[in-house]
Amino acid sequence: MSYPALTAQSLRWLQQLQQRLNASGSERVSTRSKTVQQVLLWCIEHELVPGNSLNLPQFSFSLALLSDIARVQRQLKHACYLDAPEQHSRLDNATRSQQELKSVGLKPRQHRALLKLNKPADISLGIAADIIDIDWQQLPLTQFDALLVVENLDCFYQLDAFTLQLPYQQPLIIYRGDSQYSSGCKALKAQWLKQNKPTLYFGDFDAKGVSIALNEGYSAMLLPELATLQQHASQSMLPVKQLGFIAGIKAKTVAVEFTPYQQVLCEQLKGLRQQNMQGMLLLYVAT
Repeated sequence: MSYPALTAQSLRWLQQLQQRLNASGSERVSTRSKTVQQVLLWCIEHELVPGNSLNLPQFSFSLALLSDIARVQRQLKHACYLDAPEQHSRLDNATRSQQELKSVGLKPRQHRALLKLNKPADISLGIAADIIDIDWQQLPLTQFDALLVVENLDCFYQLDAFTLQLPYQQPLIIYRGDSQYSSGCKALKAQWLKQNKPTLYFGDFDAKGVSIALNEGYSAMLLPELATLQQHASQSMLPVKQLGFIAGIKAKTVAVEFTPYQQVLCEQLKGLRQQNMQGMLLLYVAT
């Protein structure tokens, strides 16, 4: 007879229980919990515990029982809690079990990043690619001298429309990410910051963009010269819904060269969208 496999929630509960039992050896738990009931029902069906276990107010779990649960899961080709399926891709999980857990495991783009190549690479059919989707863990981060994160996807794709004055020979240029790529960018940047190399932000000069630059480990923003920014910035490019960030930005101690930009934003309440920076010389401004 084929019994339903344990759900993702039950697998997580068993993982947590295993960690506690490694220290205590056994643990009595209430049988009123739905997750505990599901695990015990599964165990009863597979004759791992007495049939009256669900009738008890509490049940004692041991390391020996958890070992038996894992053994049966693997025999039945169910997802095994010991294999930590949430830490692997769905392809990897498929090699371990026949149970499909769509909500469990690494998402296809979890480690992916959109990378702008400094020089277009020739690929087949005479096509030159200047943007690639790559697993960031494959990148030799030590070979780059700066990280440039671009906020908006349209500006990232058309980065050549902007005049970037970068004082670096080999910058790594990536898209900050949305619901599809943000986790990869975040993980890459966390690893990058360990190298103590420059981390630049190129995005909207508004309360949200500046707050990101000041609070997420960036050492500089790419911005127009102050006079150019003052000429083109406007209150209409500072969304009202972002005004809640202003107090925090104003309270920040910033680099001397960024102070007048801070004043334009916080005192004049003016912003400048990234898309409107086309045609302007964009400089490294330490934050």
